[in-house]
Parts: sequence; structure tokens; C-alpha cells
Amino acid sequence: MKRYTYLFGLVLCSLTGCEPDDICLAETPGTPQLILVFYDASQPENKKEVFNLQVKGVDLDTDIHNGTVDSIAVPLKINDDMTSLVFTKSDNNMLLEESIAFTYSSYDCFISRACGYQKNFTTLGAERSNPAVWIENFEILTDTISDIKTTHVKILH
Repeated sequence: MKRYTYLFGLVLCSLTGCEPDDICLAETPGTPQLILVFYDASQPENKKEVFNLQVKGVDLDTDIHNGTVDSIAVPLKINDDMTSLVFTKSDNNMLLEESIAFTYSSYDCFISRACGYQKNFTTLGAERSNPAVWIENFEILTDTISDIKTTHVKILH
């Protein structure tokens, strides 16, 4: 009888000591990026490509984007409350440059033990530091950045 008690205790301990597998799948979203979509200023409901667009972060050595697009995803600084971007396009062999500073608050959102935390952003604001050169206007469509499927800023050019 004692042998069965020890065996039962051993089986019970081995079953209750198991933990679920902690695997963070590749599809699990990380920190969301700021989604910028470019629209035609004369027809604000129509998207319009920006040819030869170069996007750089202020104080960064590498380009965030370089090419022709109608929308881009831009990473925000997670340890700061402001990210300044320089938008440059070439038009008739002239370089046209705009600077926009995006301000925000951030908070951590727990995903799982395996994936850890995701940084989300709220109270998104934007301000141009130089007069309009090629961007006529911009509009913040949503001030909360918590996914990568939503357009956050509409830029008219």
C-alpha cells in the first residue's frame, strides 16, 4: 500500500509541476509603427504617390525609407516622447525638404510571458518646424497608436 501511495504522490507531483510552453509566435505584433498615408491636396479622398521620397529621423544616420510610395510605416522612439522626421523629395532636380515633429505619450501593454511587453502610444500630436515646402497640410486621423492596420496621419501634398 505504501508503494502505491509513493507512486501516486510521484505522479501527482510530476503532473502539477508542468508549465505551458511559452512561445512567442512570429505573428505576434511588436511595438506598432506610425502609419503615414499620402493624399492629393486637390482631391483629399485620393491617395497620391510621392516620387523619390526619402525619410530620415533627426539625429539618425540611416534612412527610414527611400523610394516611391503612397504610405509608409515609421518607427517612433520608445524611450522619448518626440520623434522628428525629415521628408525629402526630388522634384525637377530640386530637393524639397519638410520637417515634422511627432509628440506622444507611451505606455507598456503586457502581451504574454514569452513575448513580454508592447509599447503603445497615445495623445499623438504633430508640428512642422519649417514653412510648407511640398507638404500642404496634414491631419491626425487617430491619436492612439496600438496596431499596424490603422492609418494614423494623413499627409496632403
